[in-house]
Amino acid sequence: MSELTQVLRRCEGWLQTRIAGWLLLILLGAWYGWAYAHHPLNPGGIPVEQRAGWWSWSDQYKYLRSAQMLAAGQVTPETYHYPLGYAALGAPFVRWLPVHPFFVPNLLLLLATAAVFVAVVFIVTHGELIGLTMVVPWNTLVTQCGLMTGLVLVLGAPGRRTVWSLAALAAVAWWVRPVDALCFAPLLVVATLRLPTWRERAETGFVGIAILGGAAVAMGLLNRAVFGTWRTPYEQAAFTMVGFFDYPIGQKFYWTFVDGRPFFEETDTALLRRYPWLFLAIPGLFFWVKREGWAGVAGVAAIGLSWLLYLGYNDFFPSSFYRFSLIHYVSWSFLPLLAVAAGACWAGCKDRVVWVGAAVMLGIGVLAGGLQLGERVLPVPVGLGEVTALPVGRPIWVRFPEVPLTAVGNLRLDGRGMFEAADYEMRYVSSDRKVLLGNHARGRRLVAPGVLVIPQVGDYRWAWRWTWARVLRLD
Repeated sequence: MSELTQVLRRCEGWLQTRIAGWLLLILLGAWYGWAYAHHPLNPGGIPVEQRAGWWSWSDQYKYLRSAQMLAAGQVTPETYHYPLGYAALGAPFVRWLPVHPFFVPNLLLLLATAAVFVAVVFIVTHGELIGLTMVVPWNTLVTQCGLMTGLVLVLGAPGRRTVWSLAALAAVAWWVRPVDALCFAPLLVVATLRLPTWRERAETGFVGIAILGGAAVAMGLLNRAVFGTWRTPYEQAAFTMVGFFDYPIGQKFYWTFVDGRPFFEETDTALLRRYPWLFLAIPGLFFWVKREGWAGVAGVAAIGLSWLLYLGYNDFFPSSFYRFSLIHYVSWSFLPLLAVAAGACWAGCKDRVVWVGAAVMLGIGVLAGGLQLGERVLPVPVGLGEVTALPVGRPIWVRFPEVPLTAVGNLRLDGRGMFEAADYEMRYVSSDRKVLLGNHARGRRLVAPGVLVIPQVGDYRWAWRWTWARVLRLD
């Protein structure tokens, strides 16, 4: 055994001791306090009524108003917007820390996340991402802690308590972000099927369903008491004014992971370019499944389901990942992905399945280095400020040359008003207006009132052109 190996094993052994764990958590808490105090959007001591810092953001202010409402023992339609689970965590601190009621809950959630997962290295090396997703109040802090706890539970010994604990975590997630509660499904299924007999599986599963059903029914009853409907106005608007899966998943995957420049012109948002270690997560996933069996499959499925749901969300695009912090939807998965990537490199390099994963990684790298999403102009009838006959296929882009972003408002499709995200997406880095129409924007005549230019119309087609400059991030 080499001297370096001995040193590494000693370090690994020390890191597994209780004193090391507590010391790392204390250091992490101190780091978080410093990052919180020095965050550029920290509202400081300015009264919340003045909407300074992150309280000027819509989501954050809604969390705060709900927390204030709950602290006063009230639930009103004016302040009940998002599910109340996250706001309930801040409610006890409204009186004590009126401008920063979520500081203590966020700190505890971060420490709990680090305690169940080896997160210290990631948090230190991804400071910008942590600032966007853990310092600024986001309700995903609750669900990401719950999901990573769920991963640890399903990797442990099977038993009734594991299933019920997972069901309880999913129930909590339902009261915070219902879409994230769905990601517990693979964990619950595998944890239930790992029980020894079908009778035990049925009995345990029934209790788990009762726990989840109770949470859903309780929320529905609260909604009816406050709004007179089973779903809140926010939930209804999420489908009608934003929507899901109206843009091709293949193209969204490309924009998200490979290149955010087609249409959006974002040069530093593609995740494989911004976080190259994600390539190593591919053999890491193979290593995870080989090592943990069905528990590993459940973990991979939970992460994959989370990504699928948010890739399908109409507002999840490169223009919003960092500009509006929407990366917080999926950043929780980076921790387990980094862990399995490290595991594959550290312990699995002699495992054949890891080499299979490495071959897949190489293939994806070659694909990413040459795959292109090319823009094509379509010959369609147009006039001043209007397209008189839109093509049937979607998505399509419409560009208004030399027209500022703010000059094209109130777009109308066959006479009806249009909603950003549900009907179209726009880019923010260009000087002229260009919109991307999705499946929800069905119609023939698109009009931009008051705009006196001839628009251009086109779509995107897949192409292949390998360039080393692109692989080396030079283009």
